Amino acid sequence: MGLSDFIEHDTARIMAEFEAFAVQQLPAAAGMDVAALRDHAGQVLAAIVLDMRQPQTRREQREKSLGHAPKSDDDGATPGEIHGELRAAAGFDVNQTAAEYRALRASVIRLWMETGPQLGREQVFELVRFNEAMDEALAESLQYFATEAARMRNLFLAVLSHELRTPLATIMTSGQSLVLAAQRDKPMPEAAERVLRGARRIKSLLDDLLDYVRSGLGEGMRVVPAQVDLGRLCARIAAELGAGAPARAIEVETVGDLGCRCDEQRIAQAISNLVVNALKYGDPGTPVRLRVDGSAAPTLAVSVRNGGPPIPKALRESLFDPLVRGSGAESTGHNLGLGLYIVREIALAHGGSVAVESALATGTVFTLALPRDAGDAAPAFPGLHVN
Repeated sequence: MGLSDFIEHDTARIMAEFEAFAVQQLPAAAGMDVAALRDHAGQVLAAIVLDMRQPQTRREQREKSLGHAPKSDDDGATPGEIHGELRAAAGFDVNQTAAEYRALRASVIRLWMETGPQLGREQVFELVRFNEAMDEALAESLQYFATEAARMRNLFLAVLSHELRTPLATIMTSGQSLVLAAQRDKPMPEAAERVLRGARRIKSLLDDLLDYVRSGLGEGMRVVPAQVDLGRLCARIAAELGAGAPARAIEVETVGDLGCRCDEQRIAQAISNLVVNALKYGDPGTPVRLRVDGSAAPTLAVSVRNGGPPIPKALRESLFDPLVRGSGAESTGHNLGLGLYIVREIALAHGGSVAVESALATGTVFTLALPRDAGDAAPAFPGLHVN
């Protein structure tokens, strides 16, 4: 069987090996389903087979070897270009993306050789055509990968600058007010409070940014488990956040044994992010309901429910990714989009998970599932992404 016929006939086996390699590209690949892991690799192979079967002159072969292959009349992106763009968006680095092509090439050739082909002139020529097309697809992927990575970096820096600008402006104007008040010997406690709020906001943004960078480096979240009563922790969080939003109601419900071993500061950060999200995007006339369920022996569940329009399904699928805005984000369109990403990373560092359900009748519910003992259940790869 010729190489192009083999690829077409045994695509399923080739893709299974590709998937097994792709899932090892941590931390970015760990939470991907089969479709995401195989992302356009099957279409890349199909395009390679089509290219191998096209007539080619010596001049055309030489031009292709120099990277001057003619462009298709189709204005759309090629499978290789789409693959590179989506791998950058998924958090792969350039070495991982290139390694996928190396692994795909090696799998195709090895599996073909296992069939015992007779390597005559035609088969060797076909192997050359395969490598040419594979190199072309790799070049397309890396070019689009670099473009998407640069776009995401610029977007991140622009959004971070916008997020920091508002609290800094508050601090500066409040500081000027305090200077004037000191000159007139007139205390202004509200200005001092604004300075503190602005500083806390900047600290929160920088903490989220540091967590994001650590998880992107594969370090994951660092957790220090200790005995914690989740019921008391949630009651405290509700009281603190309720004081900052007196017009909104936050209801707390507890069920079962709520004792567990977890990192109290990290879990408080995750629950606070979920409640703040509910206050921000939920229906102002509907209470935010915080429920802690410890009735199941091996796990505990913390759910945060808010009313309002449901989150579109298309957005739900990427809601825990960084740089994704909520459906009710401000009209400015700027939001760092790290809150839910940090929630997921905290859950995973504890060996748990986070999920979302959203419907018009029931509202939007984020559920944080945690093991009783995070010390025993923490994953082998701290940055593991589980959807």
